[in-house]
Amino acid sequence: MKINLSNNELNPILEFENLKNYVEKKLSAVVEEEFIKNFSYLNKEHCKEIKRIVEKILNNLKNWMNDEIPEKYKKYVIAAIKKEKWDDIIEAFKEELTFGTSGIRGKLVVSLNENESYDNLKNLNAVGFNSQILRGTNSINEITIMKNIFGLIKYMQKENYSKVVIGFDSRVCSHLFSRLIADMFVKNHFFVVLFDESNSLPELSFAVTHFNADLGIEITASHNDKRYNGYKLITKLGSPPPSSLREKITKEIFNNSKNTPYNILNNFEKNIENYDSEHILIIKNNSNEQNYSRKKLNELYLKQIINLISNTEIIQQQSSKINFGYSALHGTGYNSTLQLCEKMNIKNVKYISNMILPNSLFPSFSIKQILDPSDTNTANVIVDLFRKQYGLEKFSQMDFLCYTDPDADRLGIILPTTENEQSIYGSWKLLKANDVWTLFLWYILEIISKKNNSIFSKLDKAFIVKSFVTSDSLLYICKKYGIECIESKVGFSDITSIVLEKWKNNQTNIGMFEESCGFGLAGNVTNHYHILEKDGIMSLALFIEIVAYAKSQNTSIQNILNKIYQDPEIGFFVTNRKELPEKDVFEGINGEIVLQKILKNVEKISKMCVKQIDLEKPMIISDLPITKVTKFSTGRYDDRFWKNFPDEGIKFTLDSPTNHITIRASGTEPKIRIFVQYKADNINKNNLLERKMFLEQFVKKLSDDIENLIKISNSN
Repeated sequence: MKINLSNNELNPILEFENLKNYVEKKLSAVVEEEFIKNFSYLNKEHCKEIKRIVEKILNNLKNWMNDEIPEKYKKYVIAAIKKEKWDDIIEAFKEELTFGTSGIRGKLVVSLNENESYDNLKNLNAVGFNSQILRGTNSINEITIMKNIFGLIKYMQKENYSKVVIGFDSRVCSHLFSRLIADMFVKNHFFVVLFDESNSLPELSFAVTHFNADLGIEITASHNDKRYNGYKLITKLGSPPPSSLREKITKEIFNNSKNTPYNILNNFEKNIENYDSEHILIIKNNSNEQNYSRKKLNELYLKQIINLISNTEIIQQQSSKINFGYSALHGTGYNSTLQLCEKMNIKNVKYISNMILPNSLFPSFSIKQILDPSDTNTANVIVDLFRKQYGLEKFSQMDFLCYTDPDADRLGIILPTTENEQSIYGSWKLLKANDVWTLFLWYILEIISKKNNSIFSKLDKAFIVKSFVTSDSLLYICKKYGIECIESKVGFSDITSIVLEKWKNNQTNIGMFEESCGFGLAGNVTNHYHILEKDGIMSLALFIEIVAYAKSQNTSIQNILNKIYQDPEIGFFVTNRKELPEKDVFEGINGEIVLQKILKNVEKISKMCVKQIDLEKPMIISDLPITKVTKFSTGRYDDRFWKNFPDEGIKFTLDSPTNHITIRASGTEPKIRIFVQYKADNINKNNLLERKMFLEQFVKKLSDDIENLIKISNSN
């Protein structure tokens, strides 16, 4: 079929109707081609799946074209069809973004071509909502944002809520989205507290509690690559939404999707300051009687963090000796870090200068590079830029080098290695979050809980919560000190839900721990230590305190960790996380096919393992038997994948309950992660270095062996 490329434009809805059969034919051909790449032949199930995918794309396209959205967004679809941009159309419409664990998240630009994707991102950054790039149901754009927010507004109206706090990070269109959302809330008679400049997620969470708001909205995509954006929802308590709230919001979004007032886009108030003070309060650096001082808010936020510090005298004594580097990753953490260091009297801080100011395009990183503090590739960029600015000698003299992710709720820590450990790690190592949390919990229980003036001095009802993929070293530390340790699913939403349940019994949380560099301190129902969210700035404050303590004892962070490893009541837990793919993501139809094939293979292997266990002939991996298999399914993604899809992962227990491999699909980006843990006993100062070298290599071998086991071939 020849497409008419004349300038005599039809109504885009009619034009789409004329092209619909052609579009279906082309989409079917493209999707079928992707399946042929991955399977030796196409069986009935494959053909059925191809049909399902195409029907879903067409249905989303039809809904988009028939919806009451401004006509220009429909014209962008027609333009993509005429240019035969089938991969882009598939990516834009293969799914409909839905409210997830804390909000929504997706790509701003849909092209799978890296150069084109970056060009589109730059265009979107330059002209905002006037950009003519393709939008769709599967991308973050003004239409999908409005649809979700309108449903949220309807939920809040039913609950008689009246006040919302809105903030935004440094990503492309974050500022514009925040203004659009504020405009929607004001026009629906809510009182809006709005950040004037980019802010961190912890600041937003603190602001919700400070202003006694009903909910908070942060425009962010956390640590995803630069192509992504979205929003996170924060409850009245400063926490992510629990599952019960998510279900209610999702229902309202679905029920009101046809009523979204998209006409707001024609004249929404970008200059939000034009609203009177009865409807809006702006948090600004330059405040007046109509605004609220950003400086004042940050002072209160940091005061709450400083109040958690117990060894203030040691910090003051050692402050001049503390020497570290920091990067904000082009995100929102610099100002809070700067002010925190001023309050702690830490003056020897070297900032990576070209990452200080927020930059929507994250120029130091490639287009698909995740901005994750737990990712070694991210750490490599930080180390290289620090060395380039300050030199190798200054780097080796650092106590540590650290960085926060774009919304500053996570902290990554890099340590220069001692000479005797360079054979294991090289000249530096990214301190795994599992080791940082081991250090934090040990310090809280062994050192500061013994201080009479410490908030941690009364531990009779204390507990911690950790995600099930976070190191069991925390469990063993809790056993040693008689503290309850509770495991949760992955994600702070589930962690904080457990904390809220424990608060009903007046129990005190002294740590919320997530393997992906998330840490929080909640306290109890009558004394909230801090926000009910992870906070990279608070993590930095506690780490600085521990560095000061180490210096007061004439030792180092690594030596303290070595001491913990040698404690027979705790032991040495070696962990490793492997990303599949390592430096890319599973994208497009082909990427989804590969991802699903790997996960189905993992399930197949897990069933084989169970059979072998029943036969008392366990499968062997890296010379260790697989003695137990545990599958974690919530049903959340069954409709998208298959019944009992293991969205929380499959755990393979080896020769001991402390030795295991967990494989799970990431909930935040299209990747598969392999988590390995191995506990070593009988560690002492004489064999520590040798055992470390062996065990670090061994867990990597375990990761490689399991990767090879689950690898897929081009077969059925």
